[in-house]
Order: sequence, then C-alpha cells, then structure tokens
Amino acid sequence: MDRQRPGKTRVTSVSLRAETLEAIRARAGKQGVSSYIEEAVQRQLQREAIDDYIVAAEAEHGPVDPAEVAARAERVRAHHTAHRGDSAPADAA
Repeated sequence: MDRQRPGKTRVTSVSLRAETLEAIRARAGKQGVSSYIEEAVQRQLQREAIDDYIVAAEAEHGPVDPAEVAARAERVRAHHTAHRGDSAPADAA
C-alpha cells in the first residue's frame, strides 16, 4: 500500500510501456507504484530546476570553466579523505 505523502494529491492516468511498468513494480515493493513515480518525478523536476539555474548563472556570469570545476571537486575529495581517513567512494569520480 502507498505510504502517506505530505501535500494534496490528485488521481491521474499515465500511459507507460508494459516493460516500464513491470520494472517499476519490481523496484517499488512496499513503497508502491504511485510513491515510486512521485519520487522519480520530483527528482526530475529538481534536475530541471538546477539546469535552469545553471543556464541563468552562465548567462549572467559566463560559462563554467571545466578545469576549475575539476580542481574544486578534487579539493572536496581531498577534504573528505583527510577527514574520514579513507578513500573517496567509487561514485565520487
């Protein structure tokens, strides 16, 4: 059964490929299909909002320098390694 989510909900209908729905059902488990899809859509909306923010920031300040991003990411990894005493997670690269 779906767990309660904060906020007002409305019932709607969406069409999904049969394979997609089967995969969702297999992953959703006790969480339920509606909650699984709600969370996936919320993540997508966040990604799009971040993309919009980046576009606006680059329009105002110019494009991001990939070398600067890489340097800052390395400083973050080094900080975490120094303070955790272990290597960065495999997905941090």
